[in-house]
Parts: sequence; structure tokens; C-alpha cells
Amino acid sequence: MRRAFPTEPHDFGAQRAIRTAPARVLQEETIDMTGMHRKLGLLLAAALLTAPVALAQDVKSTFDQGVELLARGRNEEALRAFQQVLSMEPTHEQAWELWTSTDHKVWLEILKAQGDLELVGKRMMGLVEAARRARRNDDASIKKLLGDLQVEDPVSRHAALRQLAADHGEYAVPYLIGWLGDSGNEERRITAIQALSAMHDAVLPLHEALDSSDDFLRQGIVMVLERTKDPRSAGALAHTAKSDSSDVCRNLAQKALAAMGAGADPVAAYTKLGDDYHMRRGNVLADYHWSEVVWSFADGRLSSTPTPAALYADAMAKKCFRRALALDAGYVPAHAGLARAHAGEVAAVEAARRAGADVSALEPVAGNAAVALGLGGAVAADSALASALDAGDGATAVVLVRALAEMSAAPTAAMVRAMSSLDGAVQNEAVVALGNMSVWGKHRANPELVNALGAIASREVLRIAYVIDGDEARANATVAALRGAGMLVNHSASGVQGLALLRRMAGVDVVVVAERLSDITAHQIIHELKTESHLATAPVFVSAANADEVANTFGDKVAGAFNAADLSAVTAAMETNVGAERQRAESLAQQAADVLAKLGGTGTDLSAVAGQLVVALSRPDGVAVPAAYALVTAGNASHVTALSGVVADAGRSEGVRVAASHALTALFGRGVAAGDAAAILNAVVSSDSPLAVRKAAAQALGASAMSVSDRVTQLNSVGAAAQN
Repeated sequence: MRRAFPTEPHDFGAQRAIRTAPARVLQEETIDMTGMHRKLGLLLAAALLTAPVALAQDVKSTFDQGVELLARGRNEEALRAFQQVLSMEPTHEQAWELWTSTDHKVWLEILKAQGDLELVGKRMMGLVEAARRARRNDDASIKKLLGDLQVEDPVSRHAALRQLAADHGEYAVPYLIGWLGDSGNEERRITAIQALSAMHDAVLPLHEALDSSDDFLRQGIVMVLERTKDPRSAGALAHTAKSDSSDVCRNLAQKALAAMGAGADPVAAYTKLGDDYHMRRGNVLADYHWSEVVWSFADGRLSSTPTPAALYADAMAKKCFRRALALDAGYVPAHAGLARAHAGEVAAVEAARRAGADVSALEPVAGNAAVALGLGGAVAADSALASALDAGDGATAVVLVRALAEMSAAPTAAMVRAMSSLDGAVQNEAVVALGNMSVWGKHRANPELVNALGAIASREVLRIAYVIDGDEARANATVAALRGAGMLVNHSASGVQGLALLRRMAGVDVVVVAERLSDITAHQIIHELKTESHLATAPVFVSAANADEVANTFGDKVAGAFNAADLSAVTAAMETNVGAERQRAESLAQQAADVLAKLGGTGTDLSAVAGQLVVALSRPDGVAVPAAYALVTAGNASHVTALSGVVADAGRSEGVRVAASHALTALFGRGVAAGDAAAILNAVVSSDSPLAVRKAAAQALGASAMSVSDRVTQLNSVGAAAQN
């Protein structure tokens, strides 16, 4: 018998989009852990008998071995088996078949095991989600399950509730929220509370629906949020507890906050949540927290906006920071956070563009974010840059450095800090930006900045390494050894954060991942890196106590495994791949040399970097030409030979030969003796070199301290050549 419950959304229209998040049902189940081995043994037979034939046998059999080992209490061996499954890179459909063919209590035991077993389970859940996506956006299936929630049989209702949560999650919320606000049907309301409480991803649309003017609906939402105890709800509940117009809602929210152990300051909570989203921390963006839609509530309706994965984290961060600012418009950390989120969007689009993706649909987002950065002002951007530096958020820091260089009349405190960053990209961007600010402001650059610009201009190869390791002592030893090998090294103790920051980086030349991390598996990091085109070619090494065993586990998916005491394999790999590093160094050197050339016009003393500028003369024109012009003010007598050699080199471009001639003109004009360079220049003037080169060489020769008779001889020679 069915109860007459409607299956259409109750005045809530929602755009549909594919999403990624697993079932809350695993988190809602409880088990007696003392009986783990006995129950797994009983479940094992059923799990193995129901396996689909189509599943790849090696993946299935290895997974089954792991389940059997786990049932026998041999957890370390089980872990190795599950890690081997991940190394086989099962397809999403294979993972789905493992999920559906294995009793969910087995999965629950894996996820409850904590440590590395739990991480393996979560990684498998992430793979399962990709197969679930096509099943999420099914309106007919949602309506059928809503109908099944109306039957009298409690077992059937419970099965429908679990399937609704597992297969559809947040997309069922616009339907169920009408039931939740139905004050005339308590049974329907209780069903909605049960269903929504089983959906971990329901909290996000529910947060938005708290903007409803319906007191009864808001009460129901708070009751659901209290049951879920999701820490992402702290800001929404704190705001409700403090400001809701309903006494009942305020009291319920206060009770929910107390049960969660959360603070009562909504501004601080929203700001913290925004920062967690921007940094893609595991507490808000684990495998099963990602979505491809962002929810909003307006005119009594819930709606969703499809959002690319690359922009999802910062889209959610912006929402949180804006809510904080709506409560306290002067809260500086929220202003800074909003600036970081906008910069993060710009960085994400730039990273996609570098990877060769079509970003035409994303350009408006990046453009609006750049406009918003300007509107936020230099104070917020500087505070945002300081936070980004503290967090090691290099890609965002680069965008903020560039923005501050254009927004601020003078170098900010955070920009000066950025010049000393251990992140090579941030450091170089800050140096170039500060140099440009000196040029634009027409004031002299300090010696530290000049030296930094000189180092960039003369650098031929820039190598960047990234270390992901939560073991502080081992990580410090690895970082120190890599820096000793001349690399710029970034480090993250968190796998999730390290992966997030790597995705935003312009490029990296080697990645070192610890065998075991506290938040995600090394397998997941390695797999994710291979899906990013700008990171896919970077060799990945695994740091492990038993390098041989780990190397066998990962196979050819990594460049190698090593013990932290021996980094020779890592440094050797760097000697064979310098193309990308040279290209990056070339681009930065060009910018630095250009700034130095312009700084010469401000009266800045460049003599300390003259030797590096001479080295840069041998580089391609993009670097060599501005380096030569910088030597107009930086050069001295010891540089005449190098400059005249460039002028005389017919294999060099017209531009660099002319620039070197101008530098010589300046040197000779300051009284530097031409010496042997006079004959070299004379030969160029008389050669068949391009007219611009001959003219510039003649000007240099004319600026030298020639005797009157020599000058007349030169003039007669040129005149005779012209007549011929």
C-alpha cells in the first residue's frame, strides 16, 4: 500500500548536473569492531559468490585476496593487496563492480580500519564515484525512489532511502525539501529528515535553503544539520543561532552547535571554511565531497549552477567569504580570503591554458576575478599574499604579486617577503615585479633587488622539485638534499594540499611522494599527476623504508623508489631532462634583463651584476639584447672585449649587435679606452654587415678616444667606399 506523497519538487527548480560524491550510508552505519574478523569471514563467501564475470580477473582476484587477508586479521598483507589493486589502475566501471559485488559491511570495515587501509578505501570510493556520475542525474529514478519511500513496508522504505542517498544524493534535495517544510504532514517530514540525514552532500543545498522565509522549513533544515554533525555546517548553524528571527530555530541551532563542539562566531566559521575550500583541504574536499554544481536559493527555489572541477574549490570559497562579509563588512581576513579565491580562479584558468585546454568558456570567470581583485584593493591583496605565502600557495601568490605590482604605488610588505620565498616561481615573479615597480616609479632599486635580478638574468636552468611527506624529519632531509643539488624545492605534509598546489603550479621537474601519507594514498597522487598535462612528464619518486618492495608495487608508474638517505636516483634523473627547465629560465631571464636595462635609466647602480649581464650576452636575443642595454650603465673596461666580440659576430642577430655597439658607445663616452676593440669595430664598419650594425659600430668607434689623424683616415675610408 502506498501513501499519497508527491514526487515532484515542492516549488524548487534545480538545474541538473553530474556530480562526484559517495554514499553517506557508509558513514551512517555502526558496527561492533570487536567482531570484525568473525563477521568478515561470514561475509566473505557471499561477497565472492556475487562477483560479476565481466570484471577483470586480476583486479577482482587481488581484491578478493585482500578481503580474505583482512578477514584473517592480516591487515598489513591486506593493505599490500589493496595497494596492488590500485596499482593496476582499475577502471571506474571495475571499481563500481567491486563496490556493488562486495557486501557494504566489508567496505565499512575497510573505511573504519583507520590509517592506510582507510585511505585505500577512500581512494576506491573516489573511483566508484566516476561510475556513479551517469546514474546521478536521473529524474525518473529519483521520482521512482521517492514513490518507494511512501510504501508501508519499513524494509522497502529503508532500502529506497539508502538507494536515494547512494545514487542521487544532492539532486534529491529539491524534492525532499518540500516534504521537510510540510507542517501538515509529520510522517512525510520525518521521512525527509531521515533521507536527508543519510546524504552527506545534502548539507550544501540545505545551507542555501536556510535563506528561506519559511520558519518551519528552517527548523527542519537545522534538525537535519544537527543529525549529520557535518563540520561544514558550523558557519550556517552559528549564523542561525545568532540571527534567526525564529526562537525555535535559534535554540535548535545552538543545540546543534553544542553537539558538534563548534564555535558560536559565524564570521570566523565562514572564513575558516572558505580558507579550507581554497586550500582544498581534506575536511571539505575529500574524494567524496567534490561536486560539479554550486547551489543557490532565490525566490523560494533551490537551483544549481554547473561548475568545472578546476573552479569548484574557489567557487565554494568565494561563497563562504561573501557570507562572512555580509555579516561583518570590515572583517579583513574575509576580504583577504576573497582576494585569494579570486586569484585562485585566475591561476586555475592560466594552468588550464598552459596545459593546452580550451579555456574560452572560462575566460569570463578569470576576467571577472581580475576585476574583483582590483576592486578589493591593495590592502586586501597584500594580506591575501601574506596568507598565500604562509600556506605555500604558490600559484595564487604569483597572481597576487602581479596584481599588487599594478595596484600599489610602492612595494608592499608581503611583496618584499615574496622575494625571499623558497618557491622559485613566486620568488622570481616578486623580483621582476619589484623591479618593474622601481622602473615605473622612476626610483632606484636597492642592491638586494639588483642582485636578485642579475641572478635570474644569468640563470640557464631552473629546476623545481616538490616533496609530499608528512614525516617531518625525513621531509626536511629530502628537501635539504634537493636544495643542495641546486633545485628550488616546495614541500607539503598533506597529500591533498600538495596535490592541490601542484595542480596550480606552472610546472615541476620532479615529485617525491612518501609511501604513506595521513590523508590520501601515494597511488592517488601518482594517478592524479598523470592526468594533468603540465605535470604528466615530471618523474615521480616514492620515498620508502623498503625501496625494493615499493618499487615492485608501483612498477613503471614511478621513476623509482628510494630510501631518504640516498637521493642519487632523483638527482640523476634531473640531469637528463632540462628542456622545460631551460625554457622557464629563459622566460624569467628575459624579464629580469629587461627590467635591469630599464633600471639603468633610473640611476640605479648595476655594477654588482655586470658580470652576470656579460654571461647573459651569450643567451638568445630575448635575454641578450636587454642585457647589452643594461651594460650601457653597468659596464666597465673589463667588458669591452665581450661586447666587441658580439658586435663582430656575423652569426648573431642585428638587434643584439646594435645593442652591444650602444653599450660600447656609452663606455667609450665615459673615457674607457677602446684598445683592441677599435680594430674590431673598424672591420665591422668596413664589412658587408647590415647598415644598422655598421652605423652603430661607427658610433661606438666615433665615441672612442681616437687621434685626429686616425679619425680623418676612417672618414676618408668610408667616403671612398661610398664613392665606389
